Amino acid sequence: MKTGSITHSEIRHHRLKWVLTFALIVSAALSSWWYLFLRPTVASDDAYVMGNVIPIQALVPGIVSRIGVDNSMRVSTGQWLLSEEHNLTDAQMRKAEANLAASVRQTRSLFAQVKAENAEIAAIRAQKKKLVSDLARYVKAQKSEAVSSQQVSDTQADVAVINSKLASALSKLRKTKVLVEGTGVNDNPLVRKASAEFVESYIQYRRSKLFSPVNGYVAGRRVQAGEQVKAGQVLMSVVPLDELWVTANLKETRLARVRTGEDVIIHADVYGSGTNFHGKVIGIEPSGGSTFSLFPPNNATGNYIHIVERVPVRISIPASELKSHPLRPGMSVKVNINTKNFKNFPPLVTEVTTTGKSYRTAIYQKELAEARRAAQKVINDN
Repeated sequence: MKTGSITHSEIRHHRLKWVLTFALIVSAALSSWWYLFLRPTVASDDAYVMGNVIPIQALVPGIVSRIGVDNSMRVSTGQWLLSEEHNLTDAQMRKAEANLAASVRQTRSLFAQVKAENAEIAAIRAQKKKLVSDLARYVKAQKSEAVSSQQVSDTQADVAVINSKLASALSKLRKTKVLVEGTGVNDNPLVRKASAEFVESYIQYRRSKLFSPVNGYVAGRRVQAGEQVKAGQVLMSVVPLDELWVTANLKETRLARVRTGEDVIIHADVYGSGTNFHGKVIGIEPSGGSTFSLFPPNNATGNYIHIVERVPVRISIPASELKSHPLRPGMSVKVNINTKNFKNFPPLVTEVTTTGKSYRTAIYQKELAEARRAAQKVINDN
């Protein structure tokens, strides 16, 4: 049977097509909802390899005389990197060395002077004792007129003079003892001051040579031989490639299930589709990316536009996997965070630590120990 020019079957077919279209739209919407909000993984391709990039700075001003490393070369902790011309710092160190030697000799002279003044005081006291004894005999003999009154008067004057000499010698001794009393040569203030100045000059001299503070690879060399450099100027960088991590910038709408401790699959295009890294979430930064931007938004002006912010999430990379498949800071990667068991991980927890070797260096303790040994040698030699 026909209705006009359209049959019942055509009408049913038309209705069925609309029903199927509606079902597909609903299915697509539900799939999108699941993909964006309900699926047990959080994926992002806004993720980058990060690491500690150690700047190598000029520690003293000078002219670069020699460069020992270049970009991509591996260096070890304490390895020499470059040298500056050090004529001026050498002269300053020699001057400080001479000053320290003079201070040591002056201090030794003061100790010897204390001994000499003590001996002089002992001699004066002996003279005084003799004069006092003579005076007592003269006074006694004067009664029988065996000694003249003039001799008694002269002896009394001699006693007064010797008392004056003794007082002067004691005052001089006290003045000298103030400079050395309670100290030895090594801890005397004069020597300690000169020693500190020598150590400072020695360190300045030594810092005309730069050494690597950590193990890593040289990158970003920006200095040439013969260049005049200033203290604090960045000359190159050292990048440790065995302590890297990934920073994934996740939309705030995807953070609800992200927790520290969750497993993460990391894919880096550099090794193709067959290689993945297996990391863990170790920290979620306490602010969105715009908070520390050069011009953070001021939402109190009334010109507010809602924008979904991204929050940096830190993800570890196993050192064993980095050893077999090295990565470099700045590389882009894709991450998939397994949030299926997010309830097992408490929020606001971090596992970020600073125990890695790239967070510390001991090379400057070594230079201080060397400077102190050099100062002690000067002291011992004088």
